[in-house]
Amino acid sequence: MKVLHKSDLITITILFFIGFVASLLIYMPSKTNGSFVEVRVNGVVTERYALSQPRTETVHTENGSNTFYIKDGKVTMQHADCHDQVCVSMTHISRQGQTIVCLPHKLVLAITNGDTKEPAYDAVTGGAS
Repeated sequence: MKVLHKSDLITITILFFIGFVASLLIYMPSKTNGSFVEVRVNGVVTERYALSQPRTETVHTENGSNTFYIKDGKVTMQHADCHDQVCVSMTHISRQGQTIVCLPHKLVLAITNGDTKEPAYDAVTGGAS
């Protein structure tokens, strides 16, 4: 049986550190406040609302309905008729790239900066990022 040498352990440690730093940079949420919330049903943007205007909206999908509100530039899921209520228990969102997801209803609320281009697709999951 072959034993790891000191240089092997150093190489493994360096690679682990590089991977950790890279994942932090990739997945760290943006510190930029967004301007709009996009409503996506089955991956398709159905509505876009400005975060500057307070409002309450209800989204009806083929799987159920969700109600969210916009206040002080923040979006909060207020009600959902799904069984797990994960989206309702999530905190408010206001920064670009943040999302609230209701998986049973295939609904995503995503904060954007107002770019009208199509969302980029994630190579890992095949979905919009």
